[in-house]
Amino acid sequence: MAAMEASGSGGKGQGPEASVPYFRLEEVGKRSSSKEIWLVIHGRVYDITRFLNEHPGEEEVLLEQAGTDASESFEDVGHSSDTREMLKQYYIGDVHPSDLKPEGGSKDPSKENWCKSCWFYWIFPIVGAVLLGFLYCYYTSESKSS
Repeated sequence: MAAMEASGSGGKGQGPEASVPYFRLEEVGKRSSSKEIWLVIHGRVYDITRFLNEHPGEEEVLLEQAGTDASESFEDVGHSSDTREMLKQYYIGDVHPSDLKPEGGSKDPSKENWCKSCWFYWIFPIVGAVLLGFLYCYYTSESKSS
């Protein structure tokens, strides 16, 4: 079930008395069929069941993302400001704070490790180019002196 908690002044402009339902990601994950489809986009939960047949990208696109955090896919497509405005009518609550990833933290630790060693991928081409340059100079100077 959704946990009802006071949201304070973050209550979507409804004043400090408004409360926002919070949903666990586990609960959102259970809503992943064509009969009921929920998505998480930027920490907010949307019930898009009514929109399934109207989606211009066909319902399969939404069913692939059903019950998950679809923020990255939503942004990758480049939805318009009109679409973002329309999304508000399907808003049903927020993801429970304990299920949110910490701000500034890397979502994928393997990407973080790759970035630490990315210099390694540049050094080989640079060293190779310098070495080839020296070899070229050496052989061209040898041929001129002969």
